[in-house]
Amino acid sequence: MPLAVVLGLLLLLLASGTRGALVVSVPTSPVRAQPGSDLLLGCHFSVGGAVDMDALVVQWKLGGRPVAEFSEVQSYFRAGASLSLEGLRVGNASLLLPRVGGTDAGLYTCSIIHSPSRESRQVELRVEAPPRVSVSGTVVRAGEHSTVTCSVNSFYPESVNVTWLRDKQVVGGPETPLAQPGPDGLYSATSLLQLVPSISHTDANYSCRVQHITLGAPIQEPFRLSVLSQPRLTLLQPLVTLEGQVTLQCLVSGYYPPDITVQWLRDGDPLVTMESSPMKETDGSFALRSSYILNHPESNAQANFACRVQHPALSTPLESTATWTVPTCTKTCLRVIGLILLVLLLLLAMWLVYQCCNISISQIHVRECFPEGSVTMLLCEAEGRLRDTDSLTWRSLRLGKELGSGQPGELSALMPKPEQHHVVTWQHRLGLGRQRLTSVLTVQTPRDKESFSCTFRLGARDMQQTQITIPGVAPVPQAPVLGEISRPQVLAPGERVTLSCQISRFYPKELSVTWHRRGRGEPAFRSLDNLHTHKIDTPDSTDRKSYSVTSQLCFTPMVPEDEGAEYRCYVEHVTLKKAEEKSTGPLELRGCPLLDGDMAIF
Repeated sequence: MPLAVVLGLLLLLLASGTRGALVVSVPTSPVRAQPGSDLLLGCHFSVGGAVDMDALVVQWKLGGRPVAEFSEVQSYFRAGASLSLEGLRVGNASLLLPRVGGTDAGLYTCSIIHSPSRESRQVELRVEAPPRVSVSGTVVRAGEHSTVTCSVNSFYPESVNVTWLRDKQVVGGPETPLAQPGPDGLYSATSLLQLVPSISHTDANYSCRVQHITLGAPIQEPFRLSVLSQPRLTLLQPLVTLEGQVTLQCLVSGYYPPDITVQWLRDGDPLVTMESSPMKETDGSFALRSSYILNHPESNAQANFACRVQHPALSTPLESTATWTVPTCTKTCLRVIGLILLVLLLLLAMWLVYQCCNISISQIHVRECFPEGSVTMLLCEAEGRLRDTDSLTWRSLRLGKELGSGQPGELSALMPKPEQHHVVTWQHRLGLGRQRLTSVLTVQTPRDKESFSCTFRLGARDMQQTQITIPGVAPVPQAPVLGEISRPQVLAPGERVTLSCQISRFYPKELSVTWHRRGRGEPAFRSLDNLHTHKIDTPDSTDRKSYSVTSQLCFTPMVPEDEGAEYRCYVEHVTLKKAEEKSTGPLELRGCPLLDGDMAIF
């Protein structure tokens, strides 16, 4: 080979070796931009040295469509697109896109040729804007057709989905409302919720839920309705007392919310008024009465009195006016009044005679006494013109026997026995020769319902009787509480041991207790049914509402079978879904001989 050719090849290899590998980088996809904004779509390259502009070719394409190109000169196929020559000289081939729109979205390819190398990278452009959501029209009137508006603004692309919810239940939609473009290229849409609200809707939680392609999760705009109900005003008939005092009244009803102002006026001047507390109606609205007292009604003749109401549901105050006229009484009126008074006097005289001669017996009243309702007191009264021989007699209908006579006496202590009872009676003088005879029967509150009677005896004859049934104690079922198993601190072979399991505060009384044992190395527990070693002590309930028991297991530990053995107390009760248990843990016997290399403990 000629020497000149060899030298030329060496020079060519040296020249090409001065250029490093071509590296092109673009941003992580997707790149997001709002419509109408200016975007610089990044693309950077490195050639391992200075950029040779004569050997550089840059191409930008959207899909397969060219957008911009540099090859000694710049060429653009999208209006406003540009590349920076200064940037190209330092490896920056970023593409500037002014006022991007929906047609600019897509997959862009940045291709760099730096002879002889060629590299390209792709980056996705998304033109989008998340929506802004607001709700208006939440102040509504009860019983009237109303519209709540959900405004969805400044979003792109144009498709948006709207759903209305009340307490998480769909009440409107889903729908895709018509989107309107704005001058900035963004879209807006409106969704309407039609409803006829009631006062109960004030407690409901509403929301407008918006779904859009730009959102990872829907936007949910919560709101509550402010329901207004207009008050109704009614002037009531004035109340006139025998002393001539007059009370003017007005009734305000059917209003919501409860905040309201009611004022009486006399010829336009405010008066000091009295108001009742607002009462809640069945439909959730409120009502109240307002009144004004005329102490000297004759001085207010021909005066105009007005009841004025102010409320958020009213654009102007509600007012009702009446003119007070002093009533006059004619001779006929006086005759009627006199006749009425005469009839009232006759009725009063008849009532006094009846009260003097009539003897009445009251219903039996019940009083529970401490501790915790274990004692019940029954009270019976007779009233009228009584003699010393008259009495009240108590009787147990279940036992069929008298419990004691009701002669006047003194109260004595109650013995704490279930069958114990006590009767005490006293007499109190009333007016007009009448007396009141009071008798109290004190008994232990029965477990089951029991009936008693109280009979008034006029001398030796039974005249009147009243009865009552006591429901008895009805304790609430309670689950048992298990204490830790008690045992001696030191367990020695051959010495009798008692394990105690305390179960307390349960009701009803029925309870099942079993003991189980698992020997050392045994896989499962086995039941111990030996009645000679297991006993349960169940004392009577002290508070009559719960029980406590102690279950004891007695045995004599032996070596080696009881070394490391574990005992469990299982309890079953109607209040428990499954048995509860307590464990002793593995037992250690003091003074055990060595077993299989173990060390004995003394």
